[in-house]
Amino acid sequence: MFVRDWMSSPAVTIQARMPAPVALEFMQKHRIRRLPVVESGTLVGIITKSDLESELGKHKGDRSTSKKKIEDVMTPGPYTVSPDDLFESAALLMLKQKISGLPVVKNDAVVGMLTESDVFRAFAAMMGLAEQGPRITMQIPDGEDLLEGVRKRVGRLKIRTLVTLHNPRARRWEVAVKLRGRMAEMEEAAKK
Repeated sequence: MFVRDWMSSPAVTIQARMPAPVALEFMQKHRIRRLPVVESGTLVGIITKSDLESELGKHKGDRSTSKKKIEDVMTPGPYTVSPDDLFESAALLMLKQKISGLPVVKNDAVVGMLTESDVFRAFAAMMGLAEQGPRITMQIPDGEDLLEGVRKRVGRLKIRTLVTLHNPRARRWEVAVKLRGRMAEMEEAAKK
């Protein structure tokens, strides 16, 4: 999987010289939590709704807040990813750096955003949460071949999704399998 498969696109960006109160109003109106900041088409920073709320809230009633620009509040030089980067590498970067979104850049242009919501959407798809069919969980010991172990346990049933997580302390694989069909069909197939 690649970043391009899960990023939100096209990118909504904001100009560095935009007044901060105007930007906050825009973000609130459109329910946007973070925006890449550009200047002359080049990424120069990132701004979050909470950054703006915090900064503008500190100086409520102060006339100087209406003069604050995005460039005064943004985080400069944010981490970025390419659409061709591996999705899991981008998710790991977000986790390690404790950030909620990454601008996606190609040829110096912001082409999208990868956010924590996109990561959750990918996780839901991997787990088959929207798919019909029963879910089976199993544990397969380290010494056993993982795929053979799954096949042995599900028999001739058709697998829709398969998710594995290694538990080194317990020396086993935790496996969640979403199967195709209805339970009655599966019980019948399991008998064959």
